[in-house]
Amino acid sequence: MATEIDGIQIPFGDARQPKALPLDHPKARWGGFKTETTILRAGHVRRPGCLPLPCDIKFERDQPVKLRDGVTIYVDVYRPVNESIAHPALLAWSPYGKEPGRGNQVLDDFIFRMGVPLHKLSEFQRWEGPDPAYWVYHGFTVVNADPRGVYKSEGNIYQFGSQEGRDGADCVDWIGSQPWCNGKVGLTGNSWLSISQWFIAAERPKYLAAISPWEGVTDVFRHTSLGGVMSKPAMDFNLQLLQVNVGENSWENTVEMITKSLQYGAYHEDKRAKIENIDVPAYVTASWSNPIHSYGTFHGYVNLKSPKWLRVHDTWEWPDYYNEENRTDLHKYFDYYLKGIENDWPSTPRLRAKLIDTSKPVGNSGTDFTCLDFPSPKMKSFKLFLDAENGSLTETYPVESTLSYVASTGSKSLTYTFSRDTKFCGPIQICLQVSVENGTDTDIFVSLDRLPNGSDRPAEQLKIPYERSYQSGLIRMARMLNLSRELGLLFYKGPNGSARLSRRTLREEISRPGFPAPDLSQSKPVKEGQIETVQVPITPMGMLFRAGDRLRVTFSGLDPAIFPPVDQSTLQTADGDHVSTSVNKDVKVQLHYLLYFA
Repeated sequence: MATEIDGIQIPFGDARQPKALPLDHPKARWGGFKTETTILRAGHVRRPGCLPLPCDIKFERDQPVKLRDGVTIYVDVYRPVNESIAHPALLAWSPYGKEPGRGNQVLDDFIFRMGVPLHKLSEFQRWEGPDPAYWVYHGFTVVNADPRGVYKSEGNIYQFGSQEGRDGADCVDWIGSQPWCNGKVGLTGNSWLSISQWFIAAERPKYLAAISPWEGVTDVFRHTSLGGVMSKPAMDFNLQLLQVNVGENSWENTVEMITKSLQYGAYHEDKRAKIENIDVPAYVTASWSNPIHSYGTFHGYVNLKSPKWLRVHDTWEWPDYYNEENRTDLHKYFDYYLKGIENDWPSTPRLRAKLIDTSKPVGNSGTDFTCLDFPSPKMKSFKLFLDAENGSLTETYPVESTLSYVASTGSKSLTYTFSRDTKFCGPIQICLQVSVENGTDTDIFVSLDRLPNGSDRPAEQLKIPYERSYQSGLIRMARMLNLSRELGLLFYKGPNGSARLSRRTLREEISRPGFPAPDLSQSKPVKEGQIETVQVPITPMGMLFRAGDRLRVTFSGLDPAIFPPVDQSTLQTADGDHVSTSVNKDVKVQLHYLLYFA
């Protein structure tokens, strides 16, 4: 078990909560501990209204797995009852609790179950993981793990990095060596279960045959501190996720490290998945609208060297993961790589994208786009320049002009009007020339949205797959209940990005067009009035604009980030010199021109 990285002590716990939540905490929803084997019978209904089991399932509960350093973790195994055939296995890895319908997160905690109907699932799935009812019926084994430190598993809880990668790799190889496994293991699940896949696959375990990262960042610090900006909402969200983990020991406090050690070093680098080491096929799923994962998922895909496919959807990660059509698609992929079935998977387009059309409900927009790869060679580069004098964006280079705002309180917006219907599908490059007054640094937040023809109000898209008639009612209800965070989670307006001016130097070996990766190991304050060039990392955009619509680009020093609420969490990071409110205090920002690609 790692306690330090390159001489840097790993921080565990928080003075306000040194240990993980105890097993008897209400948030734990623990179902006890018992190593046993039972048969779940076809037709069994776990709770009223959910999907009955379509077949018998052998359920092996709390099975011990010994890791390379002697630590024992526990897994639950769901597998076909036919012992005469060895089946491939799917591993779902996260600290949220392996027990179905229990753990510190369940769909019932969220408004409208975020568009995942109860009758679509057996409720034997772990949080954000595969439903054994479907996968066992189709000849796969499902293994849910409680990683190191989680519930009854030994040790402290780690958040990503090489330790979690090694532990997950050990579990993969334990699964692959079992007599009930055919020697082929796949990884699946979304969010944490997706992020962990990048780290596990980078360790190249012997029996790993394929992965399916479904919305998950690949560089924990760089992707949660986009452009080197220490976003307090992002750090609070991460800290609260860590706070509600359940176990008998402590938890790695990655948030303390990022606030205490502002310069990127060996510890931070350990939290970057070594995508270049992954040598198995990858079915990658991303969305345009996820405030946590979108940018990092795309960045992970473009850095992959193994066979890869990208599917981009227009909804939220959970309803997309459990959507029947998408599950069937994933099934075909795993059939090919885990069962050796010669289906037509290899002919699947490398890029399949559903563009956001705010005139239609998500999941049913009908605006599909396929291509050989991402970024798409079909898409033409579209370049716009800043025209501050006219408050607009222009395709021709204007007379040089300056756009100014006070970072701590102000913002400025520019618009571009489309003369014809236009589709965007790809990364965005924003290159700014910036100077500041009354300071030596600033955080720049950039947001893009669509103003429909004749309107100054940005179009919003409901992320969960309900019919459009529900949208106005949902908005009214959320506003009536003062659910401002839920509103931000439920609705999407457009891409967001950020950059800290002092961290404008790029790390070229991991930067890609549209994905500038700042070198966080150094900070270069600027002189007042001196013009510096900075590239702003921003999430890619897949959106349809109609003739007469306007693209609006807004620059601000105010962090617009909104993250999902974490039930029963209380911890917050302290304000300090690293957060935007301090960096931007009294600073006047001047943008001298804008170079924008899509």
